[in-house]
Amino acid sequence: MKAINVGVKNARDWRPEENLPLVIDALKGARRVLCTMHRHPDGDALGSALALAAALRELGREVVVYNPDELPYNYRFLAGADRVVRTLSPDERFDATVATDSGAASRLGPDLPDGARRGVFINLDHHITTEPFGDINYVDPAAAAVGVLVHKIIRGLGHAVSRDSAESIYASILADTGGFRYASTDPESLRCAAELLEAGVDPWEMTVRVYEQQPLARMKLLADVLGTLEVAPGGKLATLTITNEMKRRCGSSDELSDGFINHARSIRGVEVAAQFTEPEENAGSNAGSVGGMVCDWRVSFRSRGTVDVASIAQKFGGGGHRNAAGCTIRGSEGELRGFIATEIERALETLAALRS
Repeated sequence: MKAINVGVKNARDWRPEENLPLVIDALKGARRVLCTMHRHPDGDALGSALALAAALRELGREVVVYNPDELPYNYRFLAGADRVVRTLSPDERFDATVATDSGAASRLGPDLPDGARRGVFINLDHHITTEPFGDINYVDPAAAAVGVLVHKIIRGLGHAVSRDSAESIYASILADTGGFRYASTDPESLRCAAELLEAGVDPWEMTVRVYEQQPLARMKLLADVLGTLEVAPGGKLATLTITNEMKRRCGSSDELSDGFINHARSIRGVEVAAQFTEPEENAGSNAGSVGGMVCDWRVSFRSRGTVDVASIAQKFGGGGHRNAAGCTIRGSEGELRGFIATEIERALETLAALRS
């Protein structure tokens, strides 16, 4: 299923059709714009931000794109990626600040300007669980990717979509539809993709750049991570673990592990996959074996659609989509496996009861 509010307690009525004109008006009146996104950006967050930045620059605006973390290796070819800054001066001022795919203001970088310096704060998102942190919240849980929203904004600004913007929007949609394989692939995203091809996007070139130029270190890390694969009794939950020792041994990093969790979800009979990633700030720790180490593990979830993993992530302070979500849980690796197995079992029992 795509990211809709079905089954979400106290789901907000985002009214995207009413908020789109507000975003367009705010950007029309802005001369200096900051585009930012959640930390450790993925293809949707980065692609949508770069697409909007490219269009605004073409319209004569001064645009700064900010994220403090390394950009994903397979999206660095996008136009403007080499201009993303990792710090902002404390005296920077903007007429508008746009956050893409962020879910919450707490997921943005530490140099985010305060209210007096950031101008109109625009939140562009499609997560069910996003917080209304913007002055304008253009949130559409039915959109396949934030890039689809950016496409509408650019057209609303009366600007033709350039090839630079088109490639970044296409990358955004590729990322969040799994290359047009996930259930989020809908007529709107395909119509948008068709327009992007008309703007000059070469789908084979994009596929090669995004999926078929993987660093050797990534493949070595994947081999190690698959060695941690565990399938819980009953075969409905599969888990993977990524430790700093693995990354060190393979000469790899967090950004090279994107998509590993899909290998666990692809196992026949598995309904939910969970991936536990040791935070990089633990690197060099002498805490002993990872299995007993208590720390704030990053947990990613992927579902085949039966289980709403966003509702599970919310229980631990996280969020996301029905089929893809994440959170941070403090504990040992062993405790995490127990927590998650219990929640998945409860979710499946609840679904079974509803169907009986």
